[in-house]
Amino acid sequence: MRFPERIGTMALLNATEYTFQGEGITASYFPGGAGGPLVEGRPEVFFTFQDHHASKVFGEQDVDVKQIENVGALISVALVKGDIEGSPVTTFTVFVPEVGVAPDSPQNFKTKSITTVQAARYVEREVFPALQIYKVDHLDGTASIHPLPD
Repeated sequence: MRFPERIGTMALLNATEYTFQGEGITASYFPGGAGGPLVEGRPEVFFTFQDHHASKVFGEQDVDVKQIENVGALISVALVKGDIEGSPVTTFTVFVPEVGVAPDSPQNFKTKSITTVQAARYVEREVFPALQIYKVDHLDGTASIHPLPD
Protein backbone atom coordinates (compact mmCIF):
# COMPACT_ATOMS: atom_id res chain seq x y z
CA MET A 1 0.00 0.00 0.00
CA ARG A 2 1.34 3.43 -0.90
CA PHE A 3 1.06 6.22 1.67
CA PRO A 4 1.47 9.93 1.01
CA GLU A 5 5.08 11.10 1.06
CA ARG A 6 5.68 13.51 3.92
CA ILE A 7 7.77 16.63 4.45
CA GLY A 8 7.74 17.17 8.21
CA THR A 9 4.10 16.74 9.14
CA MET A 10 2.77 17.65 5.66
CA ALA A 11 1.74 14.94 3.21
CA LEU A 12 2.52 15.65 -0.42
CA LEU A 13 -0.10 15.22 -3.12
CA ASN A 14 0.25 11.55 -4.08
CA ALA A 15 -2.53 11.07 -6.65
CA THR A 16 -1.84 11.46 -10.36
CA GLU A 17 -5.19 13.19 -10.97
CA TYR A 18 -7.45 15.42 -8.90
CA THR A 19 -10.84 16.34 -10.35
CA PHE A 20 -13.22 19.02 -9.07
CA GLN A 21 -16.86 19.62 -10.00
CA GLY A 22 -19.66 21.81 -8.77
CA GLU A 23 -21.52 25.08 -9.25
CA GLY A 24 -20.85 25.06 -13.00
CA ILE A 25 -17.09 24.43 -12.62
CA THR A 26 -15.16 21.40 -13.85
CA ALA A 27 -11.41 21.31 -13.25
CA SER A 28 -8.60 18.75 -13.16
CA TYR A 29 -5.11 18.92 -11.70
CA PHE A 30 -2.32 16.54 -12.76
CA PRO A 31 0.65 16.99 -10.34
CA GLY A 32 3.04 15.09 -12.62
CA GLY A 33 1.45 16.24 -15.86
CA ALA A 34 -1.15 14.44 -17.93
CA GLY A 35 1.30 13.17 -20.50
CA GLY A 36 1.56 14.65 -23.90
CA PRO A 37 1.61 17.32 -25.03
CA LEU A 38 -1.99 16.62 -25.88
CA VAL A 39 -1.77 19.24 -28.65
CA GLU A 40 1.36 19.42 -30.82
CA GLY A 41 3.47 22.46 -30.02
CA ARG A 42 1.81 23.06 -26.66
CA PRO A 43 3.25 22.28 -23.20
CA GLU A 44 2.19 19.21 -21.25
CA VAL A 45 -1.16 19.67 -19.47
CA PHE A 46 -1.04 20.15 -15.69
CA PHE A 47 -4.41 21.84 -15.05
CA THR A 48 -7.70 22.18 -16.92
CA PHE A 49 -10.57 24.54 -16.10
CA GLN A 50 -14.03 24.92 -17.56
CA ASP A 51 -17.06 26.97 -16.56
CA HIS A 52 -19.87 28.63 -18.51
CA HIS A 53 -17.49 31.48 -19.51
CA ALA A 54 -14.39 29.64 -20.69
CA SER A 55 -12.44 26.43 -21.15
CA LYS A 56 -8.67 26.65 -20.49
CA VAL A 57 -5.65 24.36 -20.32
CA PHE A 58 -2.49 25.22 -18.34
CA GLY A 59 1.10 23.98 -18.50
CA GLU A 60 3.35 23.43 -15.48
CA GLN A 61 4.75 26.98 -15.50
CA ASP A 62 1.20 28.39 -15.24
CA VAL A 63 0.20 26.40 -12.14
CA ASP A 64 1.10 27.74 -8.68
CA VAL A 65 1.09 25.13 -5.87
CA LYS A 66 1.40 26.20 -2.23
CA GLN A 67 1.63 23.51 0.47
CA ILE A 68 0.29 24.80 3.79
CA GLU A 69 0.62 22.76 6.97
CA ASN A 70 -2.76 21.77 8.45
CA VAL A 71 -4.56 23.15 5.38
CA GLY A 72 -3.33 21.04 2.43
CA ALA A 73 -2.39 22.47 -0.94
CA LEU A 74 -3.65 25.57 -2.71
CA ILE A 75 -3.57 25.14 -6.49
CA SER A 76 -3.91 28.42 -8.44
CA VAL A 77 -4.09 29.43 -12.09
CA ALA A 78 -4.64 32.85 -13.70
CA LEU A 79 -7.80 32.62 -15.81
CA VAL A 80 -7.52 36.16 -17.20
CA LYS A 81 -4.44 38.42 -17.31
CA GLY A 82 -3.86 41.68 -19.10
CA ASP A 83 -0.71 42.42 -21.09
CA ILE A 84 0.01 45.68 -19.27
CA GLU A 85 1.55 45.79 -15.77
CA GLY A 86 -1.22 46.52 -13.27
CA SER A 87 -3.98 45.12 -15.51
CA PRO A 88 -6.89 43.27 -13.91
CA VAL A 89 -6.27 39.57 -13.11
CA THR A 90 -8.78 36.78 -12.43
CA THR A 91 -7.36 33.83 -10.49
CA PHE A 92 -8.91 30.43 -9.69
CA THR A 93 -7.64 28.70 -6.53
CA VAL A 94 -8.78 25.30 -5.24
CA PHE A 95 -8.07 23.79 -1.81
CA VAL A 96 -6.75 20.20 -2.01
CA PRO A 97 -6.70 18.27 1.29
CA GLU A 98 -4.25 15.49 2.13
CA VAL A 99 -5.77 12.31 0.69
CA GLY A 100 -4.20 8.83 0.78
CA VAL A 101 -4.86 7.14 -2.56
CA ALA A 102 -4.14 3.64 -3.89
CA PRO A 103 -4.34 2.66 -7.59
CA ASP A 104 -7.59 0.75 -7.07
CA SER A 105 -9.11 3.13 -4.53
CA PRO A 106 -10.01 6.68 -5.64
CA GLN A 107 -10.93 8.93 -2.73
CA ASN A 108 -13.74 11.50 -2.77
CA PHE A 109 -13.66 14.71 -0.77
CA LYS A 110 -15.45 18.05 -0.38
CA THR A 111 -13.54 21.24 -1.02
CA LYS A 112 -13.88 24.88 -1.95
CA SER A 113 -12.49 27.09 -4.66
CA ILE A 114 -12.02 30.84 -4.66
CA THR A 115 -12.18 32.92 -7.81
CA THR A 116 -10.43 36.24 -7.18
CA VAL A 117 -10.87 39.28 -9.40
CA GLN A 118 -7.99 41.69 -8.87
CA ALA A 119 -8.84 45.23 -9.99
CA ALA A 120 -6.51 47.26 -12.18
CA ARG A 121 -3.68 49.09 -10.42
CA TYR A 122 -2.42 51.49 -13.05
CA VAL A 123 -1.92 54.41 -10.64
CA GLU A 124 -0.55 54.23 -7.09
CA ARG A 125 -2.93 55.92 -4.65
CA GLU A 126 -2.84 56.29 -0.88
CA VAL A 127 -6.61 55.80 -0.49
CA PHE A 128 -8.46 53.27 -2.65
CA PRO A 129 -11.36 50.79 -2.48
CA ALA A 130 -10.84 47.03 -2.09
CA LEU A 131 -8.78 45.72 -4.99
CA GLN A 132 -9.94 42.10 -4.75
CA ILE A 133 -13.41 40.55 -5.05
CA TYR A 134 -13.86 36.90 -4.04
CA LYS A 135 -16.35 34.25 -5.12
CA VAL A 136 -16.37 30.98 -3.17
CA ASP A 137 -17.70 27.77 -4.76
CA HIS A 138 -18.36 24.40 -3.10
CA LEU A 139 -16.84 21.53 -5.10
CA ASP A 140 -16.82 17.74 -5.01
CA GLY A 141 -13.32 16.36 -5.50
CA THR A 142 -11.86 12.99 -6.41
CA ALA A 143 -8.21 11.97 -6.02
CA SER A 144 -7.09 8.99 -8.09
CA ILE A 145 -4.03 7.25 -9.48
CA HIS A 146 -3.90 6.44 -13.21
CA PRO A 147 -0.98 5.13 -15.22
CA LEU A 148 0.53 7.97 -17.21
CA PRO A 149 1.42 7.56 -20.88
CA ASP A 150 5.13 7.31 -21.70
